[in-house]
Amino acid sequence: MRFNRLPLLLIGLAASFNLQAEFGLGVGLSHAQSPYRGVSSSPNTLPAYINYEGKRGYFRGIEGGLHLWSQGERGNKFTISALGALRMDGYKADDSDYLQGMEKRKWSLDAGLGLAVQKGYNRFSARVVADTLRRHKGYSAGVGYAYIMPITRNFILIPAGHATWQSDNLLDYYYGVKTHETNAQLGRDAYQAKGGVQLRTSLAANYQLNPRTSFTLVATVRRLPTNAIDSPLVSREYISALFGAVTFNF
Repeated sequence: MRFNRLPLLLIGLAASFNLQAEFGLGVGLSHAQSPYRGVSSSPNTLPAYINYEGKRGYFRGIEGGLHLWSQGERGNKFTISALGALRMDGYKADDSDYLQGMEKRKWSLDAGLGLAVQKGYNRFSARVVADTLRRHKGYSAGVGYAYIMPITRNFILIPAGHATWQSDNLLDYYYGVKTHETNAQLGRDAYQAKGGVQLRTSLAANYQLNPRTSFTLVATVRRLPTNAIDSPLVSREYISALFGAVTFNF
């Protein structure tokens, strides 16, 4: 399982809407499918993630940002931020028998610019980020929309959708097969992935247990870009994930 930044973004949205304190610590548990052939799903515990939403910046587990320009107040705000985020994709050759002989694909650190527009219950976002560690040497650009639905005073639902373009270099690094990595016995032919669009939908539920404690559950489904799905390394078109967390606000 590769931890995704979306759950903590939705936790930040819920906390912002509830006007809770800006700083929180939490414990989370996530479980997701892997796109790679022969790699089973596995849980991943986040023992002490940090969620901070401030006037000058934010920090959400594996992503942090510095607000370069901001206008408006809560519920009606436009923000441009410089951001950095871990890209927790990749695999090791010993993750499955099918991947034996493949070179390790590593995590990286992507950085770039993001903007967010909050209009009442609506949140629009866009970002462009590129590899800073020269791992995949690519970039991605995406847009997203989330709608904050207050069901009761303490219970909020947040459906969201995102579309992200991922470049040739990015997809080829994580889903391509180099000539020296081919294996006829396994049916692993050489493959060069081109750029494509990844689609993602999610539904988050946030419940405020008390003024300082909240629980969030996020279900996510993403469709890999077509050029990733066509890779011999990939066995799934759609990847589902479930994330649950308890956050303590200060």
